[in-house]
Amino acid sequence: MNDLDEFENAQIERFRQHAVFRELETLPEPTLHALLLQRRFVSLAFTAFYDLAIDLLTDERAAQIARVILREEYPDDKAPGRTPSHRELMRDDILRSGVSREALVASRPSEATKTAITGALSLIATSAAADHPDVRLVTCLRFWGEILVSVEYEELWRRLESRLVVAGENRSTFYYPHMVHDAKVHPIAAASALSLTHSDQLGTRLSELLDSPAGVQGFRETESAIVELKSGFYDQFLPAA
Repeated sequence: MNDLDEFENAQIERFRQHAVFRELETLPEPTLHALLLQRRFVSLAFTAFYDLAIDLLTDERAAQIARVILREEYPDDKAPGRTPSHRELMRDDILRSGVSREALVASRPSEATKTAITGALSLIATSAAADHPDVRLVTCLRFWGEILVSVEYEELWRRLESRLVVAGENRSTFYYPHMVHDAKVHPIAAASALSLTHSDQLGTRLSELLDSPAGVQGFRETESAIVELKSGFYDQFLPAA
């Protein structure tokens, strides 16, 4: 299992080294705003991504973990309908970050963003039709929906922290909490169902499903494809040659 963690950590680092992240401090303000607005559309597709994977999973334990994570997107621990969803909290963080409401209203998904979203949904479908589908589907949920999301927000936090932490108070209701709660904290083999992070919760079942060379190959292929999808989304923010 250690070699899978080494492979996964290498994929994480490969994604983290995307040129947009490397140049984040000097990214023009309009480009940063465009990035946040386009990334919002990808986030809006998160629940569809999870729903489709749950539909296609045959492993009930994995489906149960995924259902719990999905329901956390719409907390309602107060009076029904009075608790904002995670999507609304994202909107609030975007506006706090300096994006105008007018820009939010006017934003539309770019072609590259549409490709990133349809590509992610297609990956779920093709994973379900491939060998060892549950390994591939749990890998999709964990790597696309959790681990790399945490990496994205960790990188973006370098620009957002000064806007969302005011007088020592962290006012972020979306980016910072997701950066923390989606992160990979433990190696795959050491993941615990009691972990507070979604990545490790999914990792507990993934480590049990990775019981054959073919399943391991499916894991590697899926993570590589996810890095390509995520990187393709950020390519649209590179300066024109």
